[in-house]
Amino acid sequence: MAGAAVEATMQALYYYGPALVNQSYWDSSRKPPGSLPRLQAAAGPHKSGADPHIAGRALDIILFAKVTSERDYADRLVDVFLGLRAQMRFIAIIYNGWEWNGSGVKFKRKGDQHTTHIHIEWSSTGVATASFTSDLSDALFNEFSGGNISSGDYGVG
Repeated sequence: MAGAAVEATMQALYYYGPALVNQSYWDSSRKPPGSLPRLQAAAGPHKSGADPHIAGRALDIILFAKVTSERDYADRLVDVFLGLRAQMRFIAIIYNGWEWNGSGVKFKRKGDQHTTHIHIEWSSTGVATASFTSDLSDALFNEFSGGNISSGDYGVG
């Protein structure tokens, strides 16, 4: 079961994030191929051991870095999350070859580059908080509503 922070983030994205995150995408690498949701908290069959998805402490937001419009949405979401890092209390965000820690420090990612999705992860204590829900909803609304769909026009700075 997903923790409170994961659930709150999913709900805010569902209602106030870019409409694309509410759609499914086609995964041809699956056996058999099929549609999957873009907001994924549950651990997939490839996950095992101490994976944070199994513990309910992580959320994947499927946005492909090789697709310009999806990369733009992902970059904007990362900026929103980083702008709220003190409230959200995540320990890491990973996307497109980069990782940001809970202090917002950016560094080159080693290993899985996460070019197909944003991975946001909370600690075992941080995942219990959802007090940031209103701030996140407001920031997402400001970023993605009212025709504000152009690159570089950020609601959180």
